[in-house]
Order: sequence, then structure tokens, then C-alpha cells
Amino acid sequence: MSSINHHYVPQLYLRGFATELGRIQVFDKKLNSFKKDKQTPRTVLFEKHRNTINLNGVRTDALEKAYGTIEAPLGQFFNLVRRGISADELISEEGIYLLKVFIAFQFWRMPVLDPIAESYIKNLDLTKFENRITFNGVNLGEVEEIKSAIQTDSGFRHYFRSFMLPLLTFDLRVHDSDYESWKVHHVSPEDGGWNNFLTGDNPLIFEETSEMFAFKSKFIMPLSNNQLITFSPTINQTMDLEPLFTTYLAMAT
Repeated sequence: MSSINHHYVPQLYLRGFATELGRIQVFDKKLNSFKKDKQTPRTVLFEKHRNTINLNGVRTDALEKAYGTIEAPLGQFFNLVRRGISADELISEEGIYLLKVFIAFQFWRMPVLDPIAESYIKNLDLTKFENRITFNGVNLGEVEEIKSAIQTDSGFRHYFRSFMLPLLTFDLRVHDSDYESWKVHHVSPEDGGWNNFLTGDNPLIFEETSEMFAFKSKFIMPLSNNQLITFSPTINQTMDLEPLFTTYLAMAT
């Protein structure tokens, strides 16, 4: 194994909240205070060996490396976000798809779901997903080896949670209604250009957990320290965020 510190909020996303010097001011919710020294994306929101599992009796960080295949295109996307991609480019077919992919994988990556994730996976009816994922032409829910591994192998359940659940549970298709439901917001001019959008160990603030999978729940997600995205299943083009909203959002975060 070559890695120890495994991020549950990826660095590619956290870089959007750093200063020009690459530093982040961190508030420790357990200690209820700011850390004395500013951090970097590399040194926050990780757990040691979070994605280390046992594979055939050998400890491996293969899952941590596998995240790299997902994060490569997402890293390019968030680089564009930091450089000021326009709302039209962001709320496009490719932009919405990448946002949905990020949200799906980030949702199941969050430690806040640890207490329920394994039970959820063990009791999940895989047959309802039909042919969304197949192995040699056989639907996932009909593969006995998969069903057995889910019940008996904690390492496989971690893999399943990380890389299969996002694809199975979230609707990643881009629908015509999406173009009216997503909206990009920038730091208000009244704030004097202060980059005051915050993020945290749970970057998503959503209204209904059960409706998130179909993207039918209202939610907010900061994209960077000066941009955030909102989603509403009803047309929301007239929505505007007053300057004071950023203060409320900071408090909630």
C-alpha cells in the first residue's frame, strides 16, 4: 500500500475554497473553534485508511486508487469552475451530467452515512435495478457471487458502496427539465467581492434524502468560495439569493 490519508471530500473540490496561496481556514466542529494554522486541501477532510480493505486476506488501498479514475474528468471540470466557467457552460448537458456524477459519488462517500450504509446495502433488492449493471450479460441482481459477497464480505460492501451504489441509486441522465431546475449563484456584489461561500464534511444541503436519488429534492451545493449551485424540481429561474443568505448558509454549514 502506498496511501494512508484517504479523503472523503476530494481535493479537486476543496481547491475551490482555498486562497491564492492554496490555504484553507478550517473550523473544527468538535472543538467549536477555528484551527490555529490554515490548512491545505491535502490536510483536511480525510481519514487514515478509510478506503483500505482486505482482499483475499491482504490489506490493499486499491479502492483509493480506483477513485482516481472517477476524479480525473471531475478534476478537469472543477478546474474550469475555479477559473470562472460561465453559467451557460455549466448548465449544459455535459456540465449537468458531471455535477450529477460528482453528487452521486460524494453522497455515498460521506462518513455521515457510515451508520446506515452497510445495513442499507445488505437489505437492498438488486433485482429492481434490472440491467443497469450487468456481468457477462447477466443482471447484477441475478449474480449469486455478488449477492453472497454483499452478505459476507465487508471489503466488497465498501467497494459496492463506493462505486456501484452511486450508479445504481442515482438517476444520472440529463432531462429537458434539468435546464430549468439548476441555477448557478455568485457572490453578491453587495458583499464587496468577498469569497464567502463555505463547504464542509457534508458539501450537500438537501431537503429530502429519499428524493435525492431521482434529483427531485431541493438542494444547495457550494461549487467554490464564490459560486454555488441550487436545484429545485420546479422551475426556479427567478430565484435570487440576498446577500444575507450567505451568512445563513455559513451558519448551516
